Amino acid sequence: AFVTAGNTGGALAAGILKIGRIKGILRPALIAPFPTKNGFCVILDVGANADVRPEHLPQFAIMGTIYAQHVLNIANPSVRILSNGEEEGKGNQLVLTGYQLLQSAPMINFQGNIESKEIVAGLADVIVTDGFTGNIFIKTAEATSKLLQQVMMEELTRGPISTVGAFLARSALRRVRQRTDDSEFGGAALLGLRGLVVVGHGRSNAYAIRHAIRVAKQGLEHDILGQIQRAMMVERDKTETYPSGIEAMAPQ
Repeated sequence: AFVTAGNTGGALAAGILKIGRIKGILRPALIAPFPTKNGFCVILDVGANADVRPEHLPQFAIMGTIYAQHVLNIANPSVRILSNGEEEGKGNQLVLTGYQLLQSAPMINFQGNIESKEIVAGLADVIVTDGFTGNIFIKTAEATSKLLQQVMMEELTRGPISTVGAFLARSALRRVRQRTDDSEFGGAALLGLRGLVVVGHGRSNAYAIRHAIRVAKQGLEHDILGQIQRAMMVERDKTETYPSGIEAMAPQ
């Protein structure tokens, strides 16, 4: 396994050129855990591919389902596609076409669209989207969480009474931070390669790197790559077409 806090694009390029994709995978995707009121869900892609085609989304869903089953211990993960409305007809062309493909995709429990506000409510276990949208969602959520923590600490230390209250509630406050601090979640696993790559924030401290290593360890222990390889055997008869550019040079 390889863990890095370097440039995501560099990690993706190195992974594709040096390690290669799992046979049948059209695009690798970064998968990230995200806290909900029920525990965690996973979101992919969160930054590996700014632009994707509709046919990439079912593969994202299969990889996300495998990850949720084996790492999060969810028996039958529900899959939804991130959109601007929960109705089937909502979304851009990627979402509309992807919706139809996800409905007929094997090995997944597709439940339709999901709005960003519903993710924290725990209405899906696996959320698929393009890397541009997913990256913006994750970064906005992380920044909002940090802002709320800062505001809370400012208010709790504003006066002597609130400071005493903060001291008495320190254990609860610590648990809140553990449930919402992105450094607790480690890095995002780059799924779809023949080797395990985990990408952390460029601003990762030692604590975050430690958890990124934990993510890599979990991936190896649960044989995520082997599970994805076996799942792709089902799709082996599909015609593989790749766009020009870096993917066309990838070893198979």
